[in-house]
Amino acid sequence: MEIKKIRVETKQDESAPIRPWLLAEFIGQEEIKRIVYTAIKSAKQAGHPLGHILFSGESGHGKTTLAQIIAKELGVNIKIVTGYAITKPSELISILNNVEKWDILFIDEIHRLKPNIEEILYIAMEDFVIDMVMPEGGSVRIPINPFTLIGATTRLEAVATPLKNRFVYKFHFNDYSQEEKIQIIKRYMKLYFIEAIDAIIQRIEEKVESTPREIHNFIVKIRDYLISHTEHNGKDFSFDESFREDFDQWVNIDKWWLTSLHKKYLDVLWEYDAPVGVKTLAAKLWVSEKSIEEDIEPLLLKLGKIEKTTKGRIIV
Repeated sequence: MEIKKIRVETKQDESAPIRPWLLAEFIGQEEIKRIVYTAIKSAKQAGHPLGHILFSGESGHGKTTLAQIIAKELGVNIKIVTGYAITKPSELISILNNVEKWDILFIDEIHRLKPNIEEILYIAMEDFVIDMVMPEGGSVRIPINPFTLIGATTRLEAVATPLKNRFVYKFHFNDYSQEEKIQIIKRYMKLYFIEAIDAIIQRIEEKVESTPREIHNFIVKIRDYLISHTEHNGKDFSFDESFREDFDQWVNIDKWWLTSLHKKYLDVLWEYDAPVGVKTLAAKLWVSEKSIEEDIEPLLLKLGKIEKTTKGRIIV
């Protein structure tokens, strides 16, 4: 089981300035930030632990980043672990015993915790104690340091109700608006010293997925292309229209920014000329059903090229 313990320093490491480090730097999710800011201010002024927080939403929307920002704003450590990595109650007990006062424990994909492990969390979250069953019989209650649990999930419906009810704050991450996407694109382009006119940035916004992670990944591709196709003289890279056209060919995307996998997906639908189920598509493309639904179909749906029906997917 891998546990990442992070000390959030007051100064950002300039060698890895990818994630924002302050609430003011985090783009989007304004309603969540507003409430989180108030909760942090209350915890710092009154000297009590921040109320437990549950984040839900699609992968790549910034749940882990915001958890790290909260730790930075509070001036505490954050321990990061995934739900599936905690396989035995003793492992969670060990984690809880080593949490320092006011620290944050971040459990990603918290819906994957086993029921017997969740039960340990219930009393730990409410009373900051652990009930230990003794080998000779009976039990003993062991106090632990007050802490804040931040859980993140891509499947809110899979989080057990008793666990869900123990979170003070429950937030769902919404899609990013057009304006927010443009802000994120500009932020990453600035980080990688890439200059582009507004028309190019608008073009990127129209096609890239609405998550900071996917936006970042795409800007990294642009950076790599510019580095390999230009002589960098210490100034910012210029991503102009001529470079954009060559870049589209380099990453094998067409004018709609469809990849070869998108095109193969559409070819399957054309081949059947009838509604096709996701299981069939996954088998034909040699990818998982999850990849079909999360990686391939969102762009096709956005472009209006396919439609989901009760009988399967069809070409529009």
